[in-house]
Amino acid sequence: MKNSGLATRLTFFILASTAVIFVLALAYNYYFSRSTIMAEVTTDARNLALATGNKIETLLQGVEKIPRSLAAIMEERPYSRKELVRLIKRLLVNNPEIYGISTSFAPFTFDPKSYYFAPYAYRGLGKIKVTFLGSNTYRYFFLDWYQIPTILQTPLWSEPYYDEGGGNIIMSTFSQPFYREREGKKEVWGVVTADVNLMGLKDLVAAVSIYQSGYAFLISQNGIFVTHPDKRLIMRESIFSVAAARHDPELRRIGRDMIRGGHGFMPVNDFVSGKKSWMYYTPLGSTGWTLGVIFPEAELFANVQRLSERLMFIGLIGLAFLGVVITLLARSITKPLRTLARSTAALGHGDFSVTVPESGARETRQLAQSFNALGEQLTEYMAKRDFIRDTFGRYVTQEVVKRLLESEEGLALGGETREVTLLFSDLRGFTALTADMDPEQVITFLNRYLEKMIEVLLEYRAVIDEIMGDGILAFFGAPEPLEDHPARAVACALAMQEAMEEINALNAADGLPLLEMGIAVNTGTVVVGNIGSERRTKYSAVGADVNFAARIESYALGGQVVIGPFTYQRVKDMIEVGSFIQAQMKGFPEATLYEVRAIHGPFNLRLQERREILQPLKGDLRVNIYRIQNKIITGPTITAEIIQLGENVAVVRFTGELAAWEDVRLHLLDADNLEIPGKIYGKVTAVAAGEGDLREAHISFTSVPPESRTIIQAALEGEPQA
Repeated sequence: MKNSGLATRLTFFILASTAVIFVLALAYNYYFSRSTIMAEVTTDARNLALATGNKIETLLQGVEKIPRSLAAIMEERPYSRKELVRLIKRLLVNNPEIYGISTSFAPFTFDPKSYYFAPYAYRGLGKIKVTFLGSNTYRYFFLDWYQIPTILQTPLWSEPYYDEGGGNIIMSTFSQPFYREREGKKEVWGVVTADVNLMGLKDLVAAVSIYQSGYAFLISQNGIFVTHPDKRLIMRESIFSVAAARHDPELRRIGRDMIRGGHGFMPVNDFVSGKKSWMYYTPLGSTGWTLGVIFPEAELFANVQRLSERLMFIGLIGLAFLGVVITLLARSITKPLRTLARSTAALGHGDFSVTVPESGARETRQLAQSFNALGEQLTEYMAKRDFIRDTFGRYVTQEVVKRLLESEEGLALGGETREVTLLFSDLRGFTALTADMDPEQVITFLNRYLEKMIEVLLEYRAVIDEIMGDGILAFFGAPEPLEDHPARAVACALAMQEAMEEINALNAADGLPLLEMGIAVNTGTVVVGNIGSERRTKYSAVGADVNFAARIESYALGGQVVIGPFTYQRVKDMIEVGSFIQAQMKGFPEATLYEVRAIHGPFNLRLQERREILQPLKGDLRVNIYRIQNKIITGPTITAEIIQLGENVAVVRFTGELAAWEDVRLHLLDADNLEIPGKIYGKVTAVAAGEGDLREAHISFTSVPPESRTIIQAALEGEPQA
């Protein structure tokens, strides 16, 4: 028996086949019963969801009839203020499912002298109350329930919202525009609305009974929870934020199908307990909302589980008897297999050096040999994979590395059109600061800066496109989409500026110059993807908006974050703006740029206030000014007088030509009008007319050498100049 094959030995244990047959029969019974119950539950879930949905639809359709009818009445003839108030109060009394009704007129339509006119009847403290909407703090013309229906000229339900200044509850509003003819043209005259208290819908949905712990819920057109047994989710979370928090792409896919009006019966993890469940979802007609019904899986298949447990108990008694008979015979074959099982577990935990004895039956020896060879192969594979991943990670972001290594299309050339937000950063005066440094010192100086900036960029999920010396180009929103990429990019830029304090503290400790960085952020549509050839490929972004972002960067001074108009439109409700810049760029129309000082919301970042104090000079201080275009000095030298001075800014009086936002080089002059060693680099931020033929320019310094800094400090302290 020592040299016999494994198959020969197994003939002695034929009785073990009984256990296999029993397990197969038990598995078949379990899965067949499960499939049968699943088919029945799918039908029951559909019927339950449709019945609940019909109740809600009936309620909401009843609400819709009131604004539609009232809008038709408003188009027939004008009503006086008193008649209109009496009418909406009577409608509210006769329709208890409605929380509030309003007729909100367009500016000066009800009364040529009244900008606002919007009587609103609502239920408060057990009785009908009337108020008139419209004020400097409640400009209803710009709220979604008024603005969107009037622009689209169609009735619709609003997203759920807290109506501060109106009903002061969480509600959803059905808005119906009404029209009048003016000079033969049909114009929107106003909007008739009916509000539904979402707490009432919550009670209706909560009445749905599903087993012991199942429940129903509603989400809005954007996936926000309208009702849910867990109050922490209502109006605070969406199905997408839950999916993101749990890193659940399947739930995100289901959420997209729900808001698109789809329906289905899908496995999910419960939003609160995380337990395995099944969810049936179906849309709710004109509202765009979706009803979901959660069925706990444990309760769903409880009967099947109990039956399987009883059958298993009976089978175990029979197998125990057979086990006594074959135990002694099985030891000779199971011992090496147990050793192999323990070694396999160690292999699964990452110990690829584990080996098993190559002894026993022929098949067992062959299995042991294959297992030992597998450990060696896995060790080599993991070393190569880690080397490739680490090497790639030093040149591209981990998201791109993952796409290259794990996607079949990762290396394919080509791209896709995608809206992204681009970030350009550049150190001001870096070339001048490092002109006298050793190359090794420049690299150390630069790497300290880049290491911190890359850390911040990766923290905010940026893709680093290019590192151009001391400049960085990154973008947000690709390859993985980010819904908040404009706000994320602005927050990242502010965090990068904050990180400069840490970098400069280290530079000061090492006796190195201080650095200042300008950052530009621009949102636009570009082409992103693998660009290049089969021999050299780069994941990058190209397009006019990339060039536009680069142009914006030239307007950012040290310590500033400047954003373009498209980014501003996307984040204006979250940011605090400092100065505005009317920029004229070659190849692009005139644009307004915005300096960002802070961002609120989930990021909550604020830059320290930097106010440059200008003081008039007590003595004469003159400079030669050289104009720089494309890093080349152009035009004649301009000799100017510094009339006001700060540590990093100056106001000069001169004769000649200077343009706002051009780069300049300045040389301080001594008493004999000879240039003092030391080149100051700066940017002209404003030019204005002075007395007579003289002009005045405001120049912000981007690079000041130590010898020039000493002269500036002496001038500010009123000491005589050399």
